[in-house]
Amino acid sequence: MDKGRVLIVDADIDRGETLRLQLEPLPLKIQMAAGAEAAIQLLSSSHFHAVLCDLGKDGDGGREVLRAVRTRDVPTPVILLNGHAHKKEIEEYLAAGAFELVSHTIDRLSLVAVVRRALLRSGLMFEEPLYAPLKVPLRRFPFLVGTSPPMTALLRQIAKVAAVDSTVCVFGESGTGKELVARAIHYASRRANRPMIVFDCAATAEGLIESELFGHVKGAFTSAVAARDGVFQLADGGTVFMDEIGELSLSFQAKILRVVQSREFRKVGSDHSTKVDVRIIAATNKDLRAMVAAGTFREDLFYRLEVLPLTLPPLRQHKEDIPLFVDHFLDRFNRTNPKQIEGVSSGAMAALLRYPWPGNVRELENCIEHAAVMCDGKILDVDDIALVLRPMVGALPMPPSLGEESWPRSLKEARKDAEREFLLKALQSVNGNRTRAAELLGISLRGLHYRLKGVPPADIPPVASNGTRIPGEDLGALC
Repeated sequence: MDKGRVLIVDADIDRGETLRLQLEPLPLKIQMAAGAEAAIQLLSSSHFHAVLCDLGKDGDGGREVLRAVRTRDVPTPVILLNGHAHKKEIEEYLAAGAFELVSHTIDRLSLVAVVRRALLRSGLMFEEPLYAPLKVPLRRFPFLVGTSPPMTALLRQIAKVAAVDSTVCVFGESGTGKELVARAIHYASRRANRPMIVFDCAATAEGLIESELFGHVKGAFTSAVAARDGVFQLADGGTVFMDEIGELSLSFQAKILRVVQSREFRKVGSDHSTKVDVRIIAATNKDLRAMVAAGTFREDLFYRLEVLPLTLPPLRQHKEDIPLFVDHFLDRFNRTNPKQIEGVSSGAMAALLRYPWPGNVRELENCIEHAAVMCDGKILDVDDIALVLRPMVGALPMPPSLGEESWPRSLKEARKDAEREFLLKALQSVNGNRTRAAELLGISLRGLHYRLKGVPPADIPPVASNGTRIPGEDLGALC
C-alpha cells in the first residue's frame, strides 16, 4: 500500500528536523516546509494525509495554513505546534478547524499517537505495524505484540529457543505474558501438533499436586476409584508449562527434579516408572536465585530449569508498544462484540502512555476492554478510561484540592458549560448575527439554535442595530 504523506511546517529547521526524526520509524513519506508560504505551495500541488505546523510567534503561520487547508476539496487534518497559546486562543484554533494543538515539547510516543489518529481521520489504515518491521517472522508468534527493542530482542530469543528441546524458564512480573511466550515457543517448535498442557503450581493444593502431575492408579487412595493419567502423560510428545514454579514446596521440588532430569515419574500408588517425551517450560514472577540463597528453592532444580532463561520486560520499559497493544485489544474486542470501536483519542493515549502499569499488559487489556464497553462513542476518550485509571497515582491530572466526594460537576456538564460559553463568544464577535456565528463555528443555523436551547435569553447577545461587527480580531480572522 502507499505510504502516508505528512507535511512538517516550521521556520526553525532544526526543530522541524527533530520532528521528522521522531516520526521516521513510521511508514510515512515526510516533506518539510520552512514556513507557511512554502507549505501553501506544496498543499496546492500535492496531497497530504496530515500536516504538522508550527504556530509561529504571532500565530499567523498557523492561520494561513489552516485557511489553505480549509479551501481544499478534501481537508487535511492540521496538527498545530504550540509553545505559547493561551486557552482562549486554543479554542479559537480548534473552532477554525485545527485537528489538535500540541506542545513543542511533546514526547515521541504522544506525537506518534496524535499523528496516527490524524492519519486515521484521513482514511489511511495501516496494514503494517507503525514501527520499523522486525527481521523475526512475526507470523510465527501470533500471541505476541510489540516492535520495541526489548520485544524485538525477546522475539529473537524465542525463535532460537523454539528450534531446540531444552528446558526453558520464563521470568517476569505478573501480567507480562509468560504463558503467551510459552505458547509461542510451543507452536513454533516441532511439537506444535502435540498438546501443550498448562499446570498452575500456585492454584493447586499441595496434597493434589502429585496426583495431578503424575496421575494415579486405581485404589491409590480412598477416592481413586479409577486409574488416571497425569499432566506429564497427557502431554506426551508435547509441552508441559509449569506456571509459578516458585510456589512448589521443597519436598515436591525433589520429585520434579527427577522428571526434569530423566523425563520419568511414578504414578501415585504405582510400583513402576513411566517415561514420557515432553518439553518442560517453567515460569515464575519470583527471583529464584534469591530463593536458592534463602534455602527455599533447590539449587540443583534451579540449574536444571534455567538452561534457557527468558526474561520478559515489564510494560513500563517498552511503553512505545502501548499503541500496538491498544490496537490489538480493540481489534479483538471488535471481532467478538457487535459494538465497534474505531480508536483512541490523543488525550486518552497520552494518559495511557503516562501511567506506569504495575499490572503490565494484563492491566492494560482490562482497562481497554472496560473502556470499550462503557464508552458512548466510537473513539475512546480520556473520560472513558478515567474510571479505570483514576485510582492509579499520576495516571490522570486531577485537581489536588478536590476529592471524589466534592467533585463539582461531571465531565458532560463541564463540556456543556464550555460549549455554551464558546457559542456566546462567537455570537458576541459578530454582534449577535446567528447566521454568521453558525458559519464561523462550522455548524448549521438549526444546530446553533438547538445548542442555544436552555440558555437564558438575557445571556444571548442581541443583534446589533447597525449590523456591524465588533472591532478587533475574532474567530472570523481564522476562517
